[in-house]
Order: sequence, then structure tokens, then C-alpha cells
Amino acid sequence: MTEITRNSRFVSASGGKVDVIDLESGECLAEVSVPPGIQPTGPYLDLVPVGAQLQVGPKSGLSLLFPRSLTGVSTSPRRYESGANPDFQPTSASRMERELRVTLSRLQNTEKRLEARERSLSSVSRGPKPKQPDPVIEDNTPTPAPAPEPEPKAEAAPKAEPKAAEADAE
Repeated sequence: MTEITRNSRFVSASGGKVDVIDLESGECLAEVSVPPGIQPTGPYLDLVPVGAQLQVGPKSGLSLLFPRSLTGVSTSPRRYESGANPDFQPTSASRMERELRVTLSRLQNTEKRLEARERSLSSVSRGPKPKQPDPVIEDNTPTPAPAPEPEPKAEAAPKAEPKAAEADAE
């Protein structure tokens, strides 16, 4: 049996279980599920109580991979494939959801921009305030009386023409 260290990895195509074994009695204290793929062993070693160890059983569905310093590792071009359905086509709801998210983000950006503009405008002074006029000091010196208005000139009666008056006399 090999020792599981923090540098090793659990490898599985479909996931598996690792056993927590008591060192004194050899009894299985717990089985911990491991998801598919390449998983670090550190989080699982943190679960092990004092006086116990992790063990990968022959029927657990897991393999133990040691660090590169101990073994050579060949990488596969398919190691990051998720196994998702390659025929998946997004529905119109997915497209409409994306459009809605874009619209909401635009509205939020506009709102943030307007709020920032409002804050900056409120912090700007509105220019100099008009200067208050000096108070009027009343002067006690007498003011001259206004000049009397001139009397309107009487219009002279029109003079009768002398020739016309002579003609009347005859």
C-alpha cells in the first residue's frame, strides 16, 4: 500500500470513494465521495482524524497519481473535456435572457452615470452670489423745493383783417 500525500492526486473517470481507515483496529470509519476528474488530495487529508489514514480500495473506482517529480505524466488532449452534450442548442429563452441581462446592465450603467453626475453637480458651487447693496444712509440736509410750473400763455384773439373791417363799414 502506498502513502497518500498532499502532492498526490485522485484520478477517476466517473468518480469514486476513498476510505478513512483506523490504524489500530483496521476498521473503516467513513467513506468519502470523490468527484470525477483529477482532484487534489489535500482537502480529503484535512478530513482524516488523528490515528487514521486514507486508503484507496481496489473497487473504489479511483487511481492515485503521484507528483511529476516521482513519475512521468503524459497529458491527453481530452483531459479537460466536460462530457457535455455536443448537440446542445440554446433556446430562444436563453437568447432573450442574455438580451434582458444586457439591457439591465445598460440601465444600471446609465443610472450610475446619472447619480455620479448629480453628485458632482451638487458639489459644484453655483458661482458668486450677488453682492448685497450698501445700506442707504439718509441725509438730513434740506432739499430745495421744486420750481413752480410756468403758467400757460393765453392765446391772443385772432386779429381781424383790417381790410375786411373797412369793407364792412361802408
